[in-house]
Amino acid sequence: MPPSLDDFILMKVIGKGSYGKVMLVRHKTEGEEPVVYAMKMLRKDLLCEWFRLQPYLRFTPPGLDYDLANDDDDDQPTRLSCWGFAGKDYARMSETTEETASPDLSEDGMMSEDLSKAEGPPQPRTIFHALHQTFDDLRRILPELSWKGFDAIQIPPAHVSRQGDLRRDWYLRYQPLSYEHVDLALGGAESLQRLCEEAHGYGIMVIADCVFNHMAVVASYQEWQEAQHDGHKMEELKQRLDHSFGPHFDRHDFQFPWIPLEGEKWDDPNYTFEGWGCGEWSELRWSDKVVSRHLQHLRMLLDCGVTGFRIDAAKHMRPQHVAKYVDFVQGEGAFIYTEVLSMDRNVHSQYERLGFGLPSTDFLLAASLAKTWRESDAGHLSAELQAAEHLGSHSVQFVRNHDTMLNDGPAICGIDWSSAEEASLAWAYLIAKNEGSVLLHQDDIHTPVVQAALAFRSALSSVLASAVPYSIKAELVAWPPPNYKTIAMMLTLAECPVGLAVFNITSQKQNMEIPWQLENYSLQEVKANSRDEHLQAGCSPKHLDKHLQPRMARFFLLECFTGPLIQPNPQLRYMTLFYYCGWECPHIHFCVEHVWTNVPGWVLRKCDKPAVQGFKLPKSSHHGRWWRVDIPLRKRCSVEFVLNDGGHSWDNHPSALGNYIAEMPGLHILVNKKLASLCL
Repeated sequence: MPPSLDDFILMKVIGKGSYGKVMLVRHKTEGEEPVVYAMKMLRKDLLCEWFRLQPYLRFTPPGLDYDLANDDDDDQPTRLSCWGFAGKDYARMSETTEETASPDLSEDGMMSEDLSKAEGPPQPRTIFHALHQTFDDLRRILPELSWKGFDAIQIPPAHVSRQGDLRRDWYLRYQPLSYEHVDLALGGAESLQRLCEEAHGYGIMVIADCVFNHMAVVASYQEWQEAQHDGHKMEELKQRLDHSFGPHFDRHDFQFPWIPLEGEKWDDPNYTFEGWGCGEWSELRWSDKVVSRHLQHLRMLLDCGVTGFRIDAAKHMRPQHVAKYVDFVQGEGAFIYTEVLSMDRNVHSQYERLGFGLPSTDFLLAASLAKTWRESDAGHLSAELQAAEHLGSHSVQFVRNHDTMLNDGPAICGIDWSSAEEASLAWAYLIAKNEGSVLLHQDDIHTPVVQAALAFRSALSSVLASAVPYSIKAELVAWPPPNYKTIAMMLTLAECPVGLAVFNITSQKQNMEIPWQLENYSLQEVKANSRDEHLQAGCSPKHLDKHLQPRMARFFLLECFTGPLIQPNPQLRYMTLFYYCGWECPHIHFCVEHVWTNVPGWVLRKCDKPAVQGFKLPKSSHHGRWWRVDIPLRKRCSVEFVLNDGGHSWDNHPSALGNYIAEMPGLHILVNKKLASLCL
C-alpha cells in the first residue's frame, strides 16, 4: 500500500524533471530519519505513485541492487529489504568506503559537517581551460561555451609575465614578474572586468589561475649549480633577482639554500616545500611581505569580478600557508581549488580539509584513465575503472591537462596521451559520468565524441541543477556476456534513471545491447551537432538503431512514459565476489558461457570487510585485506574462476578440477580456499 502524503512532512524539493519530483521528507513519527521519495504527478493535486528509495544520500554498490533479493523468477517490482539463506533472514549488506561515504543529515535535514558551511558559488561542473586566449578572445566565444554546457572558464595566470606567444610560450604565464597589475598582454584589468560581467550574464564563472609558489626563471639549472661553489656567480644571480622583481621583491624574499627538486626529493617533505622546482623556479620564501602581495593580487582579481581561483603548485607550499589564501577567498564567497601534483592520497588529504573543503586536481584518476582506456577488453577496462584510485566526486578531474600535454621530458604520472583524438573516448567517459568538476583544455573539445558527451552533460543540467551534490549515481556494466565488447553506463538521480551512455572500445563495429530493462522508457539520443540539433526524437529501445561505431560512444536521455519507474531487471545479474588475500593487485580469471577471459583477467578493487548478519567469516591465516569484483551476468548463469596476483602466482581450488565455481549469481566470499556462496 503506497504511503499517504499526509504521513510525511515535506522538507525540500531536491530534484525535478520528466520523471517527476524528488523530495526530502521526514515521517511524522518522531525519530525517523529523512528519506528521499520520487513521485509522479498526473495533476498538481493528484499524487499518482510513490516509490520508496534509499535513505538520503546513501549509495548502494554495484551488484547488490536487485540481485540478492530477486534471484528467483519473480518479476514483481517490489524491492525486498532482506534476503534469505538456509531458512534465515540476513540483513542486506552495504559497503561504505571513503569514496561512497556521504555526509549525515542534521536535525533540519541539511548536510552536516563542513560541506554545507560555505556560502560561495557552487563548485562548477564543466570548466573550459582557456590557456592560450586573451580576455577579448574569450568574450567572443561566451555564447558558444554557454550552449555547450560550460559553467566556468579558467583564464591564463593574470599576473605580469615576460612577453611571448600565448600558445608557443605558454610556460611564461607560469613565471610571474609582478602581481601589481593584470597583464596588458591578456587585455588588462578593464578587459578582464568586461569578461567577468558578460560571463556572469551567461551563468559562467571566471576562474583565475594564481602562481604563488614561485616567480620567473632568472637563471638556468646549470648556473644555479655552478653558483653553489662560486661566490661571485651567486652574487650575480642574486642581483638578477633584485633587478627582475624589484622594487616589490628582492633576494631576501626567495628561498635559500638552493635545492633542486629532483628524483625522490620531489615528494620528500624535507625538501618539497622549500625546493626550487626543476632547479630553475625562483622559489618564494613564506613571509608576511610575500603573503600581503599575494592577497592584494587576489583582491584585485575579485574587484574585476573573478569568482573562482586555482592555486598552482600548491603541493610545494605548506598546507598551513595555502590555508591563508583559502580562508581569504572563501571569506569573499568565491570558489577555490588547488593543484596538488601527487599520486599520494595522503598528500591530497592535507589540502582537502582546508577551509570549507578544498577540491584539488585529480592526478590519481587521470593516471588511471591513461592506463585503462587503452584496453581493448571492455570487461577488464570496466573493472579497472571501478578499482581506480581517485579523490572522489568533489575533485577537479581531467584526462590530460596543459602540464601533461605541453611539458617536455618524461610523461607526468604516466599520463602520456599523444593527441586529443587518442584521448577522446576517455574524455567522453569522464564528461558523461557527471561527477565532480571536469576541466577541459581548449584543444580537447573538438572531437565528435567529446562534443556529443558535452551535449549530453549539458542536456542533463536541468535535472542536475536542482539536485543535491553527490546524488547522481553511475552504474558501469561491461556487456554483453560472455565476450564483453561494450561498456554501458546508467545515470540515476534518486534511483530514477535519467541518462545512458554506451561505449565501444574495440576497433570493430558492435551491436549495442543494453543490460537494463528499459521497455517503459523513451530514449532520446544526444548528438554532436549544432546548438539546436543536439537532441534527436525519442524512441523505445525496440526501435533504436543498434549500430555502435568503432571507438565511439552514444548518449541518451531517459524518460519514463508508462508503468512503474523502478523495476528489477531479469537480464542483469552480478556474481559478487569478496576475496581476502595479501596480494597487492589480485585479478580474477573466469569463464562465462564457456568463454574464458584473457589472462590475468579482471582486476579486483579494495573494499571493507563484508558483514552479513548470522554469517561468520572464516578466520584468515595470513595478513592481507579484502577485495571485491562484480561480474555482470545473464540470469541463472554460473561462473568458473581462479584468482591470481596479476603475474605468476595463482589461487586454485584444492580439488582435482583446480577451479572455483559459483553456481549462480549472488554473493560469494572466498577465504583460505573456502568459498561460501550465500545467495543460492
